[in-house]
Amino acid sequence: MDRAHDGARSLQLVGEYDIADKDTLAALFGALAPDGAVVIDMTAVTYIDSTFLHQIEALRSRLKQQPVTLLGVNKQARNLLHIVNFDHLFQIVGAQG
Repeated sequence: MDRAHDGARSLQLVGEYDIADKDTLAALFGALAPDGAVVIDMTAVTYIDSTFLHQIEALRSRLKQQPVTLLGVNKQARNLLHIVNFDHLFQIVGAQG
């Protein structure tokens, strides 16, 4: 975990996130203290499913009013996040290109 340019904590995710990654996601997101903004870099994420959605929603609930940005979200993931109205819970920044 690094600090983003604006002082937010930054977490970079890589690959696919599905049911097999439930414990990994829970540990990663659970390690984030609810004391400031978080940027989750999803530039290298190729797939997410409902497991990811559940874990990211749990993070949102824990962080309460702290801003959470999902950065570099690909089109498929962005569409899924929109369908479940997560674009109202997170700042979602699409992937470039």
